[in-house]
Amino acid sequence: MRLTGILQKIGDASKKFSNLPDAYIKRSMEQVYWKTPRGKPQYLPRTVERKKFRFTTNRPWTGQFRQQNMPGTIRKKVFVEPVANWTFFKGDRVEVLAGKDKGKQGIVSQVFQERNWVIVAGLNCHLRKVADEKDYPGITIRSEAP
Repeated sequence: MRLTGILQKIGDASKKFSNLPDAYIKRSMEQVYWKTPRGKPQYLPRTVERKKFRFTTNRPWTGQFRQQNMPGTIRKKVFVEPVANWTFFKGDRVEVLAGKDKGKQGIVSQVFQERNWVIVAGLNCHLRKVADEKDYPGITIRSEAP
């Protein structure tokens, strides 16, 4: 049984979170390398486009997602077993079962069905420095990881 085809699509939770039309998400994600000319009878409608994307914490309709999946770049495949019945939703209270925050409770802030990730508010955080320049010390931001 092949599960890779299931993982190449956007999860239902991501679509509901976005509140954007499916046509817009599809159009913003597509990376067409080559298309046959339209309106000419001697050409069959064919399209060469990217079908394999690597999903991260950036949503598929954002510029960061496009930058991480630049046309022409190939990234290593991530093997994820899809969950049949997704039971975690934004706003649910959950308890962490493994990791450095084991036993702590928190509220789900983001759900990534494509990678089986859940981000819990206030847990599994790391500090990130933004706008660090020669004459400006920058700002430290706390960001959460899945």
